Amino acid sequence: MNSEDSLFQRLYDEIERLPVIDCHEHVLGPKNEVDKKEPIAHIIQGYIQSDLISAGLSNRELEILNNNEISTEDKWEIFKKVWEKTEHTAYARVTKLVMKDIYGEEKITLESLLRIRDKILQFNKERYYDLIDKANIKLMLSDILDLEKLKGLIEGKFIPPDRIKLLFSLPSFHNEVRDFNFIQSVGTILDRLIHSIDDYLESVYELLKKAKEKGVIGIKDQSAYTRGLDYELVPKYEAEKLFNKILSDPRTSLGWPESKPLNDYLFHQFMSFAKELDLPVQIHTGHMAGIRNRIEKTNAIRLTNILELYQDVKFDLFHGNWPYIGEILFLGKNYPNVYLDFCWVNIIDPVYSEELYTRAILTIPHTKINGFGGDYSDAPEFIVSHLKIAKLNMTRALTKLVKIGWINEEEAIGIARDWLFENPKRLFKLKID
Repeated sequence: MNSEDSLFQRLYDEIERLPVIDCHEHVLGPKNEVDKKEPIAHIIQGYIQSDLISAGLSNRELEILNNNEISTEDKWEIFKKVWEKTEHTAYARVTKLVMKDIYGEEKITLESLLRIRDKILQFNKERYYDLIDKANIKLMLSDILDLEKLKGLIEGKFIPPDRIKLLFSLPSFHNEVRDFNFIQSVGTILDRLIHSIDDYLESVYELLKKAKEKGVIGIKDQSAYTRGLDYELVPKYEAEKLFNKILSDPRTSLGWPESKPLNDYLFHQFMSFAKELDLPVQIHTGHMAGIRNRIEKTNAIRLTNILELYQDVKFDLFHGNWPYIGEILFLGKNYPNVYLDFCWVNIIDPVYSEELYTRAILTIPHTKINGFGGDYSDAPEFIVSHLKIAKLNMTRALTKLVKIGWINEEEAIGIARDWLFENPKRLFKLKID
């Protein structure tokens, strides 16, 4: 082992011991019952499906692969032809790590998939926490609060596990304000009717306040999937006119872009609520899950007016803004209220992530970097495998900077600890040792 390899290994071994706050998941926690899983359906959970489709998998074939009632043998030829085209992507690396580290299989073959079948059936609550504990993940920040769960949380009927801290899911409260029934469904959570835009805003504020009292630690918005991040300042009368159009006739439904002024106005009001309630705001920027979406509308640079106007709100910008590395570095450097969140990006593009970790140290206070978020849905094998890739990415970046004398080894470990634990702990005011 040469000196550079030795340095890398020392840093990686130390980073492996660090506690982790997972900054973004879609998890509810372990279930009491164990679901029956067919091996191929199990290992293609999450993002790898996008690569399989990109490689030519049809929608009908994807349905077959996801069907737990169809045998592995009957699926194998469909899976094999696309797996051979995608097995070197970073999404596929997560799948490989699940097979190797969790189930002890070096290669994905029909025989190895058949061998893991019984191991998957043994996955239960105890094993869920065993995996999380071995990865040293202390907390997971989760975005799962639809209207039904939000109502349950406020009424005390839905209590998340101790390891999970919830975010208030914002998009529907501005994106879906297009018809009468949705508006009244928001009021129903508080047992009230909504007769005006002021009633609506008061209701959303009350929901945010009650959610915070129940332990919600921030706001999450992923509206970039359905609209651009250009939230214009709209006069109230213009938004109110559209809102009243909906209220005046329950059969009225606003389309897009007709509803954009109302959407924009509400988003600005909600940022004011975030300021008043001292809640950090996580925003989806950059690459989107799935395929066939328009990346230019999600570039974080389009948020500049929001970042400038709401200087008292802390913004945690997601996914490294992939592929717009220069823009996210600029925003992090120039705006004190901007934090960079590396959730998901580590398995979108590991080389990009390594470069972003490296350049972020050179350009941005390292205390403004949140280093990891798995971005999966109750799939702990995939979360911990993603974390392994993230740790390798940051170790490569830190090794490079130690090698050129920019930082020393002790400083590198301190930076990694901040990225993985201390920074999210401070940003979200988490009470954890």
